[in-house]
Amino acid sequence: MPFRPSLRSVWTLIILAAFCTGLYVWAENSRVKKLQPFYREKLAAANLMERALRAYQDATAEKGIFEESYRDPRLDAIIGQQFSLITTETGVFEAKLVGANPNFAAVVVDLLGQAGVGKGDLVAVGYTGSNPGVNTAVLCACEALGATPVTIASVGTSWWGASNPEFTWVDMEALLNQRGLVHSRPVAASLGGINDLAVGLSQIGRQLMKDAVHRNNLTLIEQNTVPASIESRHHLYHDAAAGRPYKAYVNVGDGVASLGHLENAALLRNGLNRRLPLQNYPARGLVHRFNSADVPVIHLYDIEALSREYGLGGPQVPLPPVGFGAVFMAERYNLRVAGFAAALAIVVIIVLVKLDARFFKLREAGVDPDTLM
Repeated sequence: MPFRPSLRSVWTLIILAAFCTGLYVWAENSRVKKLQPFYREKLAAANLMERALRAYQDATAEKGIFEESYRDPRLDAIIGQQFSLITTETGVFEAKLVGANPNFAAVVVDLLGQAGVGKGDLVAVGYTGSNPGVNTAVLCACEALGATPVTIASVGTSWWGASNPEFTWVDMEALLNQRGLVHSRPVAASLGGINDLAVGLSQIGRQLMKDAVHRNNLTLIEQNTVPASIESRHHLYHDAAAGRPYKAYVNVGDGVASLGHLENAALLRNGLNRRLPLQNYPARGLVHRFNSADVPVIHLYDIEALSREYGLGGPQVPLPPVGFGAVFMAERYNLRVAGFAAALAIVVIIVLVKLDARFFKLREAGVDPDTLM
């Protein structure tokens, strides 16, 4: 008859439970911190974005531009007012806070790195003035990787974006280039908003946006239709590349020319898209054109979701320190300790079962079978 431990071996079970619990505590507390891929580039990008935020802060002070106070001067400089003469649509305040986190630049480094972007590569970038924090993160990530971003922007902004007519997004990008923090190649800008023409905005607001384009020596894209605007941008990207291939296309937000249609913002996968998902798209934009040429598309739309996915959490005031978050470093179990603990537990179980069989044999103990465990 095969041996099965009886109720008389309760001390064996107690000793075994205590021993295995000790092994579990040992393995649980033996976690090690592991650097994530592109750690150095991520840290460099985050530090660079911190310097960029300080540059915005200095510039707003010099210009006498005072926005709302958010208990962090970096936020005061990058988050504009809810309403202004160049505000074209509604926006989510929390997304602007998350995008202003310097560590978000590390998220963009990770996505660009996965797309294969490296030193000397060209990256096409399409963004609006709605989330200058994320725009800055893209430029800093490219700089940290040694890539050159070729950018086309929309001056218009949603609530709490680059909403000051004297310090629009194209002014911010120009400032970063002038100070040598980034080396992007802005080639053109449009008004943005409805039909990429800021339809519904006042004439004063539209003129202020045109003034921003002209003072930064950019080509103004002002086509009558969205398809014509898409075509114009595509040619501008092609000419700026001078025959060189683009390694990735980065879309920030829901610019209609970049996406083709506002509905496409939710239809595209957030983050890296090596191949765009098969969908019944209402219209096709630059993201589709680039992807049809086998260029990976990085879609930065749901900023809060990306932040949480990479371990940066939600909105934080004041902004967290540089290098904080699982995007830089993650905790992992020490597999050697866990493997040794598991092996030791198996050995102890076998030994105790053998001892139990020796000292508590059923026949010698005369145990009723109904009491067997």
